[in-house]
Amino acid sequence: MNLTHNNLEGIKREKGQKQLLERNLEAHRSRKWIINFIWAISLLVSVLCFCFHVPQSVIITVILLFICTIIKIVHKTLDKKIELRLKRVKQEQRKSIFKVNKS
Repeated sequence: MNLTHNNLEGIKREKGQKQLLERNLEAHRSRKWIINFIWAISLLVSVLCFCFHVPQSVIITVILLFICTIIKIVHKTLDKKIELRLKRVKQEQRKSIFKVNKS
């Protein structure tokens, strides 16, 4: 009886963790507009630098593109990390359900 009760509590906890990870993933993906906004601002700054003949406009453009690329890579990495954690939680949940059904 106690073993089954502990398994049920574990399943409930895993469901809550799964829902939390799903919300985190959804919120993380909804912030993609920020990256697009940063790219747009960087492009605008680069164009203005070239239009106004700023002496270091090439260097500024390269730095801005480098920063944007790093931000995009970090965002994708975090997205993959959350996805992997969610997959792991789902697998653990399946194992727990299998244990309860087997008992």
